[in-house]
Amino acid sequence: MFFFRVTVLLVFCSASFLPHKTFASEPIVIRAAVAKEFKDGLHSRYLKYFADQLGMEIDIVAMPLARRIVEVQKGNLDLIVGLQYSKERAEQLIYILPAYEKLSFRYFSLKENVESINSDGDLRGEIIGVIRGASYFPAFEQDIELQKYPFSNLKTNIDMLVNGRIDLFLHYEESTVPLLKAMGVNHLIKKINYQPKHSHEHYLAISKNSPLAAKTEQLKAIVERGINQQDFIQLRLEHYQQDRH
Repeated sequence: MFFFRVTVLLVFCSASFLPHKTFASEPIVIRAAVAKEFKDGLHSRYLKYFADQLGMEIDIVAMPLARRIVEVQKGNLDLIVGLQYSKERAEQLIYILPAYEKLSFRYFSLKENVESINSDGDLRGEIIGVIRGASYFPAFEQDIELQKYPFSNLKTNIDMLVNGRIDLFLHYEESTVPLLKAMGVNHLIKKINYQPKHSHEHYLAISKNSPLAAKTEQLKAIVERGINQQDFIQLRLEHYQQDRH
């Protein structure tokens, strides 16, 4: 009888500790990183959004993209945003499908000049505003004949165009159109006739070595709901509206 009571007691104690063991496997704080120059930028907003949707805290540090990817693969970081899809990366990371945003690059100029550029050749000799440190499409980045003038943000590109300091600028249509309207210059600046046929799909990815891997389906649901509710578009709009002050 004594042996039976001891056995029951041990089983009861073991069962009592099981929930604590499961809870301890989850990260108390999500670990993530963004580029140094974008510590308070849009990617930070997206990361905080996902943490809020999971009901968790998040710690965001600064590091270059290449190192971020490596640290997520190792499990030293839990997740990463703004990532484009590749089969090679998909072997090391868990991509959360679908892409949370799809962005299209567009050239913008003053309204009276939209018909003056109709080919790549017409871009030669034009001063093109870009954002310092931003990634564009290969054909644009590798063309050394183009005169690219870097500014710190989208608002500055718009101001420089209005003031005649540049001839046009290149940026995502999804960010530019709302900001032009918010700044009250959408009647002055328009998309030019000639446009690149290039867009980016940005994904959330999580480490296979992170406890968040167990929340893959939950994160997929969060992304799908965010797309349907236009949460990511709203976050992008709020960011660029705030950036103009």
